[in-house]
Amino acid sequence: MTGPIFLRGDRVDLHVATADDRTFLARGHNHPAVRRWMSSVRPNAPATPRGDVVADRYLADDRDADLVVRADGERVGFASLLDVAPDAGRAEVAAWFPPEHQGQGYGTEAVELLLAYAFEERRLHRVYAGARADNEPSRRLVETAGFTEEGRQRDHYYADGEYVDRVFYGLLREEWEDGD
Repeated sequence: MTGPIFLRGDRVDLHVATADDRTFLARGHNHPAVRRWMSSVRPNAPATPRGDVVADRYLADDRDADLVVRADGERVGFASLLDVAPDAGRAEVAAWFPPEHQGQGYGTEAVELLLAYAFEERRLHRVYAGARADNEPSRRLVETAGFTEEGRQRDHYYADGEYVDRVFYGLLREEWEDGD
């Protein structure tokens, strides 16, 4: 069963992730075209006797907003406001989409919905994001959403036999408000 709609957009809705989403979450996280951009590369199953799977972590933290992205009722991706630090007024935004749902604007709308939630409802001051330096689609997504490149961690990821930088982005509430 699908979790309730948490944020409603024009083309996508963000639903609370439930146990019924475990297979989709594990399949998406494990997909080679998705996993190659992530820092966690170990295989993950939808369920194990211990329950120690990525899908369960997507369902675990009550401070985070871990949401399944749906378009026309179909699961098309995952978007999250994570590492929420209410006292500091900051959080990180992240998202992934299986290849068949990439390049259709779902990520842009999902991130825009999460930013509105972060700044309006959670009253956060800053949202940040990170991307591998060679992940042009992710970098374009956060730049389109108004984020500013703030720096790099050199050789942060090991991928495809080489080390790759991580690029950091940030967006302040005032910048987001000015961009509306």
